[in-house]
Amino acid sequence: MPRIVVLDLDGTTIDYRQRLHPRIRKAVRSVATRLPVIVATGRMYRSALPWASELGTHEPLVCYQGALVREAPRPDGSPGLTIFEQPLEAAAARRALAVAREHDWHFQAYQNDELICERDRPEARLYTRISGVQFRVVPNLEALLEAGTTKAACVIDDPAEVDHAIAVMTEELAGRARITRSNPEFVEILDPDVSKAVACEIVCERLGYSLADAVAIGDAPNDVELLRAAGYAVAVASSRPEVIAAADVTCAPPEEGGVADVLAELGLL
Repeated sequence: MPRIVVLDLDGTTIDYRQRLHPRIRKAVRSVATRLPVIVATGRMYRSALPWASELGTHEPLVCYQGALVREAPRPDGSPGLTIFEQPLEAAAARRALAVAREHDWHFQAYQNDELICERDRPEARLYTRISGVQFRVVPNLEALLEAGTTKAACVIDDPAEVDHAIAVMTEELAGRARITRSNPEFVEILDPDVSKAVACEIVCERLGYSLADAVAIGDAPNDVELLRAAGYAVAVASSRPEVIAAADVTCAPPEEGGVADVLAELGLL
């Protein structure tokens, strides 16, 4: 019987059209009244907050693929406490920017929970449409990256080019960054020590547990470490092979209420 539930958002709990199935909403809200439910997402903190509120969760949010763990805002509206933050260091971020420029890949950085890029491109608007966060355009990201970035990302709408970008970034930033995939269009660039598993373990330990006590549900390569570390792991059935391989079982996609099915099967409802 799990003592903690860990949920990815996009492609797992909500579908890629930003819809939350009513059964999932009801199931997660019910479980969250009795067990800790941790939202673990690649989203920015302020992009994840509305979904955490909709799901009725109260635990600190794991955001930016695990690069940031922050509590929800306090009842008086004051900011929640930042528990953990591990940004991508400046040299790696600058090299990633240079590689993205060479290939004309849309590149964006994140500082103080703000989304920043150099050009107003369709890819930037795609990200804004998914995240609900407006981007800010600056003439040159290089100087800004001197202060580091919570993570960096390339947004590419061609699946084959996403694969190419992951291969190139992995080679160019070997040892200096972790390259992973979340939404189909997103190439995520993180500090090499960052993962959802590391960040979720921090939250679990604060609650007196470990990930071995948790059921984790995810759908993308950025969830693999989390699924491997969890006591019980569930992958969305449409996930890539490496995600399926990291899980104990699979579930239906979010548009069919898969998360609700898992919670029911585990006797949590």
